[in-house]
Amino acid sequence: MDAIVLVGGQGTRLRPLTSTRHKSLVPVCNRPAIAYLFDWLERSGFERAVLAIGQDNEDLVEAYPPGRTQGIEIAHVIERERLESGGAIRNAVQAAGVEGRFTVLNGDVFVDFEFERALEAHIAREADLTLALYEMDEPSQFGVAVCDGDGMVTGFVEKPPMGMAPSNLVNAGVWIFEPRLVDEIPLGAVRVEETLFPSLVARGRRVLGYQFEGTWADIGHPARYLALNQALVERPGHAGNAPGAHLADDCVVKGSSIGEGCRVDSRACITGSILWERVVVGEGASISDSIIADCASIGAGATVTGAVVGSGATVAEGAVVPRGTSVEPNSSYHAKDDH
Repeated sequence: MDAIVLVGGQGTRLRPLTSTRHKSLVPVCNRPAIAYLFDWLERSGFERAVLAIGQDNEDLVEAYPPGRTQGIEIAHVIERERLESGGAIRNAVQAAGVEGRFTVLNGDVFVDFEFERALEAHIAREADLTLALYEMDEPSQFGVAVCDGDGMVTGFVEKPPMGMAPSNLVNAGVWIFEPRLVDEIPLGAVRVEETLFPSLVARGRRVLGYQFEGTWADIGHPARYLALNQALVERPGHAGNAPGAHLADDCVVKGSSIGEGCRVDSRACITGSILWERVVVGEGASISDSIIADCASIGAGATVTGAVVGSGATVAEGAVVPRGTSVEPNSSYHAKDDH
């Protein structure tokens, strides 16, 4: 079976990180996020991943050229204009010659569950479309699916108000398509989540909501991207520190991933954070719950808390970067705590 991976978005929610890197290439425990999708696709028995790639995504094209990668065949379909999910699916099916049943994945999710069971349910229930659904305590930031007692989808609510969701099952961005659905996608740049899916339900077509148990995360938002990294770095087999990172003997690193070529100087403290490649952390600096992009420099004695620091940016010595701050790529941050 083929998988169409939707990677054409501009990653606006992840800026300033995606100002200099495709959102699918942001590191999770020192590996590109999309590498985990390829791992999962291979384990799940897929033969080919068709990347629906948007404009100005040359870094993704270069990182994963057509051919075999991680045990799965990679094919490219380059979009010449903004197509949204519906147009991207139609275009990928036609351009890559996708035949038969196929699966679509959003490229900005981390997913790990037993796909075979979802496929078995799809076939057994004779579904036209199956949506992988994930239960969340607070689903207000996501698209929510409402299902009947047999697991068939009866409706959708997009980002319901907090505490008002009719269900806790969110659309996980993994969809099994029967090929006949492609001709039912409206023409133009449309989102299937807003057009095809509700239309199928309204017309009484068989849309299965498959609730899975496993790991899922939307990495298209800095806080959720950071939370995934914090969770994975504690698991066996996920590298916290890249082999080429240089850490002073008396620095403290907890619950963080430190990228290739980073340097962490004496008495620096890093907790619950992601450092991309070649980041320099000065003596006595403190970084917590933050994302520091490649080639950034955190000055001696600086404090960075709950912030995002873009590629090549500089945080001055003794500066205090408060929670919620985004420092743009190649800029300088000098503000200090007045208290």
